[in-house]
Formats: sequence, C-alpha cells, structure tokens
Amino acid sequence: MKDVILKLNHANSLQTSNEGLKINKFISSISPLTFIKLLKEADNKVNPRIATVNKITRSIHETLETSPELFWYKSKGILLATETCELLDRNRVRVSLSNMDYEGIMDGGHNTFAIAIYLIEKLFDKKIKKWEDSKNFWDENYDEIIKRFEERKEEFSFSIPVEIITPNDEDGAVEEFYDFISEICSARNNNVQLKETAKGNQVGYYDYLKEILDDEFDIIWKTGDAGKIKSEDVISLASLSLIFMKNRGLLPKDIKSLNKISIYSQKSKCVDFFNSVMSHEDISTEDKGKHVLDSNSIKSALNLTKDILIFFDRMFIEFPNLYHNATPGKFGRITAVDNKKKGRVPYFTTDKMADYNYSYGFFYPLISGITSLMDYDDRNEEVYWKTNPKNLDLKRLELTQYVNIIKLVNFDPQKIGKGDVFYKEAESVFEKVLN
Repeated sequence: MKDVILKLNHANSLQTSNEGLKINKFISSISPLTFIKLLKEADNKVNPRIATVNKITRSIHETLETSPELFWYKSKGILLATETCELLDRNRVRVSLSNMDYEGIMDGGHNTFAIAIYLIEKLFDKKIKKWEDSKNFWDENYDEIIKRFEERKEEFSFSIPVEIITPNDEDGAVEEFYDFISEICSARNNNVQLKETAKGNQVGYYDYLKEILDDEFDIIWKTGDAGKIKSEDVISLASLSLIFMKNRGLLPKDIKSLNKISIYSQKSKCVDFFNSVMSHEDISTEDKGKHVLDSNSIKSALNLTKDILIFFDRMFIEFPNLYHNATPGKFGRITAVDNKKKGRVPYFTTDKMADYNYSYGFFYPLISGITSLMDYDDRNEEVYWKTNPKNLDLKRLELTQYVNIIKLVNFDPQKIGKGDVFYKEAESVFEKVLN
C-alpha cells in the first residue's frame, strides 16, 4: 500500500453527512513541503481532466509570485479521494493512495500542476508544460527537490487548501465510497463544463474500446491528455455498429435511435447515444462507480470499430480516384478541394497520404453505408461483417449516382455530409456490392 502522512497547517475540520451517507470530509490546509511529499505518491488519474499550462496556471503563478499570503483565500486548493484516512497525533493524517482509479487528486488538478511547475521553475530554473513531465520529474528528482526546498523554504510562504473525501468506519462504507466517488468527481469538475466524453470516460463507458484500440491508436480519452485522435471521433464511428443493432431491434427498446447523419455533423449526439447504450442496465453492470460491459453482442459490435477506422483512412486516400472513375470531371478542380496539399489520414493506420487535402464530408455517407455490410448471428449473439470493408475492392463500388448527386449540390461537402439522400444512396452502393 502506498500512503503518505500529511501535516496539516490548520486543525482538521471533520464533516459527516447529515443525510446518512458513510462518507466523511476533512477540510484543512498543507504547507509547500507537505505538498512536495504528497505529490511523490499522489496522481490525478481519478480526475477526468489533465491539467495543462494555460491562463489558470499563469494566474496561480502570479499569485504565488506576488501575493503568496493570499493563495489560501483565492484558491479552492486540492481535493483528495482516499479509501483510508487515519488521524494521527500532532495534527497529522495518513492517507492511502494505492488504487489510482479511485484514490488521488480528484479535483484541483490545475492547482496541483501550477504549484508543482512553479516549484520546479524556482528550484531548478526549468520550465515544464505537461503534467506527465512534471510527475516524472518529481519521481526522478524527489530527494533533490526536498534538499533544495529545505535550503530555500523561507521563499515559499503560502498555504494550500486541502479537502479529503474518505469512507468512515461503518460497515459498507468503502463500498459506498466506490459507488459514489466517480459521480462526486464529475460533479466537482462540472464548473468547467466537463465534456460528456470526459464524464463517460470517468465512469467506464469507453473501457472496452480502450481495451481493443489503445495498442494501435493514439486516442485522447481524457480532457487535456496528449494524443492524436479525438475520442469523440472514434466514439461516433463506433456508434455505427450500435445503430445497426438498434435498427435490427437488438438494443433495449428504451434506447433512443440515432440518425446516421449525426456521425458526421453532431458528434455530441453520437456520444450521448453511445453513453446511453453503455449505461443501460441490460448491457452493463455498475461496480464501484464504473460501468462494466457485460453484453457479448455489444462487444462483438464494438470489435468492428478497428476495421471502420482502417476503412475510413482507405476511403480518404481512395475517394478522389473513385470520383475520377465515376465521372469525367477532375476531383482536384473542385473549389472545396486543396489540390496543392496532400492530406494525412485521420486515424494513422497507414503512412500513405491522400493526393489532396479535402473535407471528409465528401465521403462520410459512404462510411456510414457500411452498416449494409453488417449482419447478426442469432445463435452466437454476434455482430459480424458479411464483407469486411477494410479488405473490400473499392473498384467494385458503383458511385456514378452518388457523384451525380454531388454535382446537384454544387460540390458542397457540408450538404453532402448532412444530406439524407447521400446516406440512402451509400447504403444502396454497398448492397449492390453484396449482390
């Protein structure tokens, strides 16, 4: 078990629930030295956001530099979640920080990050811009940080507010703590309009997607984290197989439908749809505040996501050629197409570049049309490909009618991506391939 002893600047204020919950709050403050010791063990994985250098951290630095005595008044400080909080003598508490899914810095990540990089800058004359880099620096240089701080501690005269959320000693308190901590954490972060994807990530809706995709795709699941691919883009495309299931009556009836056009134009609706599926009691089980996917049919549907991402990249590269084959016109002459710049594929499944840089709206209906290539095995309760689009010979796609409709909307990719007629035509294109 990893734990740390916190020396409190103020006598701790223990608050219990008037409503009978078995969760306590401790409110106090800590010194910069205690902060240094805390950060050695604490992380912010429980926090739905990753702190970055921005106007908030710059404002905190200004306070620490010019009026550190006001920091205790101006800052909400750090909110810790811990399964164990043991009261010791001399105004100290011992907190456990072993289970990073539930224990650690659940709010106040920007405060933590800002104080950490401020201390690093002052003690080592080194600037750091990423949370991960600051944490690595702390781990690698901890003894030297303590040494240099002790030599110059009079320069750091500020107190850091701290609040600790922890279960009490009653039977069932730890289980109650696990049940509610994710919800408390999301609520505490709502003051920054936390994205629905961040909330969904917090409660485990995307854990199965992470399991099957993270080895090959650099996806940003957590707000502020590093990565190349937006989670909402992946979630939207993953929703295609769930739309197929909904249209086949394979999802619970109380889950609302999602129009395929939203895959292109309203990714927030896709996230809401995906979250509603993952949170349904017939599909997942809530355990310690996290939703664990139980449904094998949903797992099989999500297993198609990797193929969809690969197909998306293939289509981005090949669509200009498919356009050329369907019409005597030149794709590069379309006003909305940049024919002077090559386009990088969005999901990095290949090093190949598209000959042009252009809007995905031109072919999004074709991406959505691959639901026509899906089928369901009732015996095995499994969604599968009749024909896997990643291996499909794209020359077999008859796009003459699709391209003719593009001309009717004056080659406007927004009208293509949002036009119901294109999605119906795309389904027809793939049905013809099967026939």
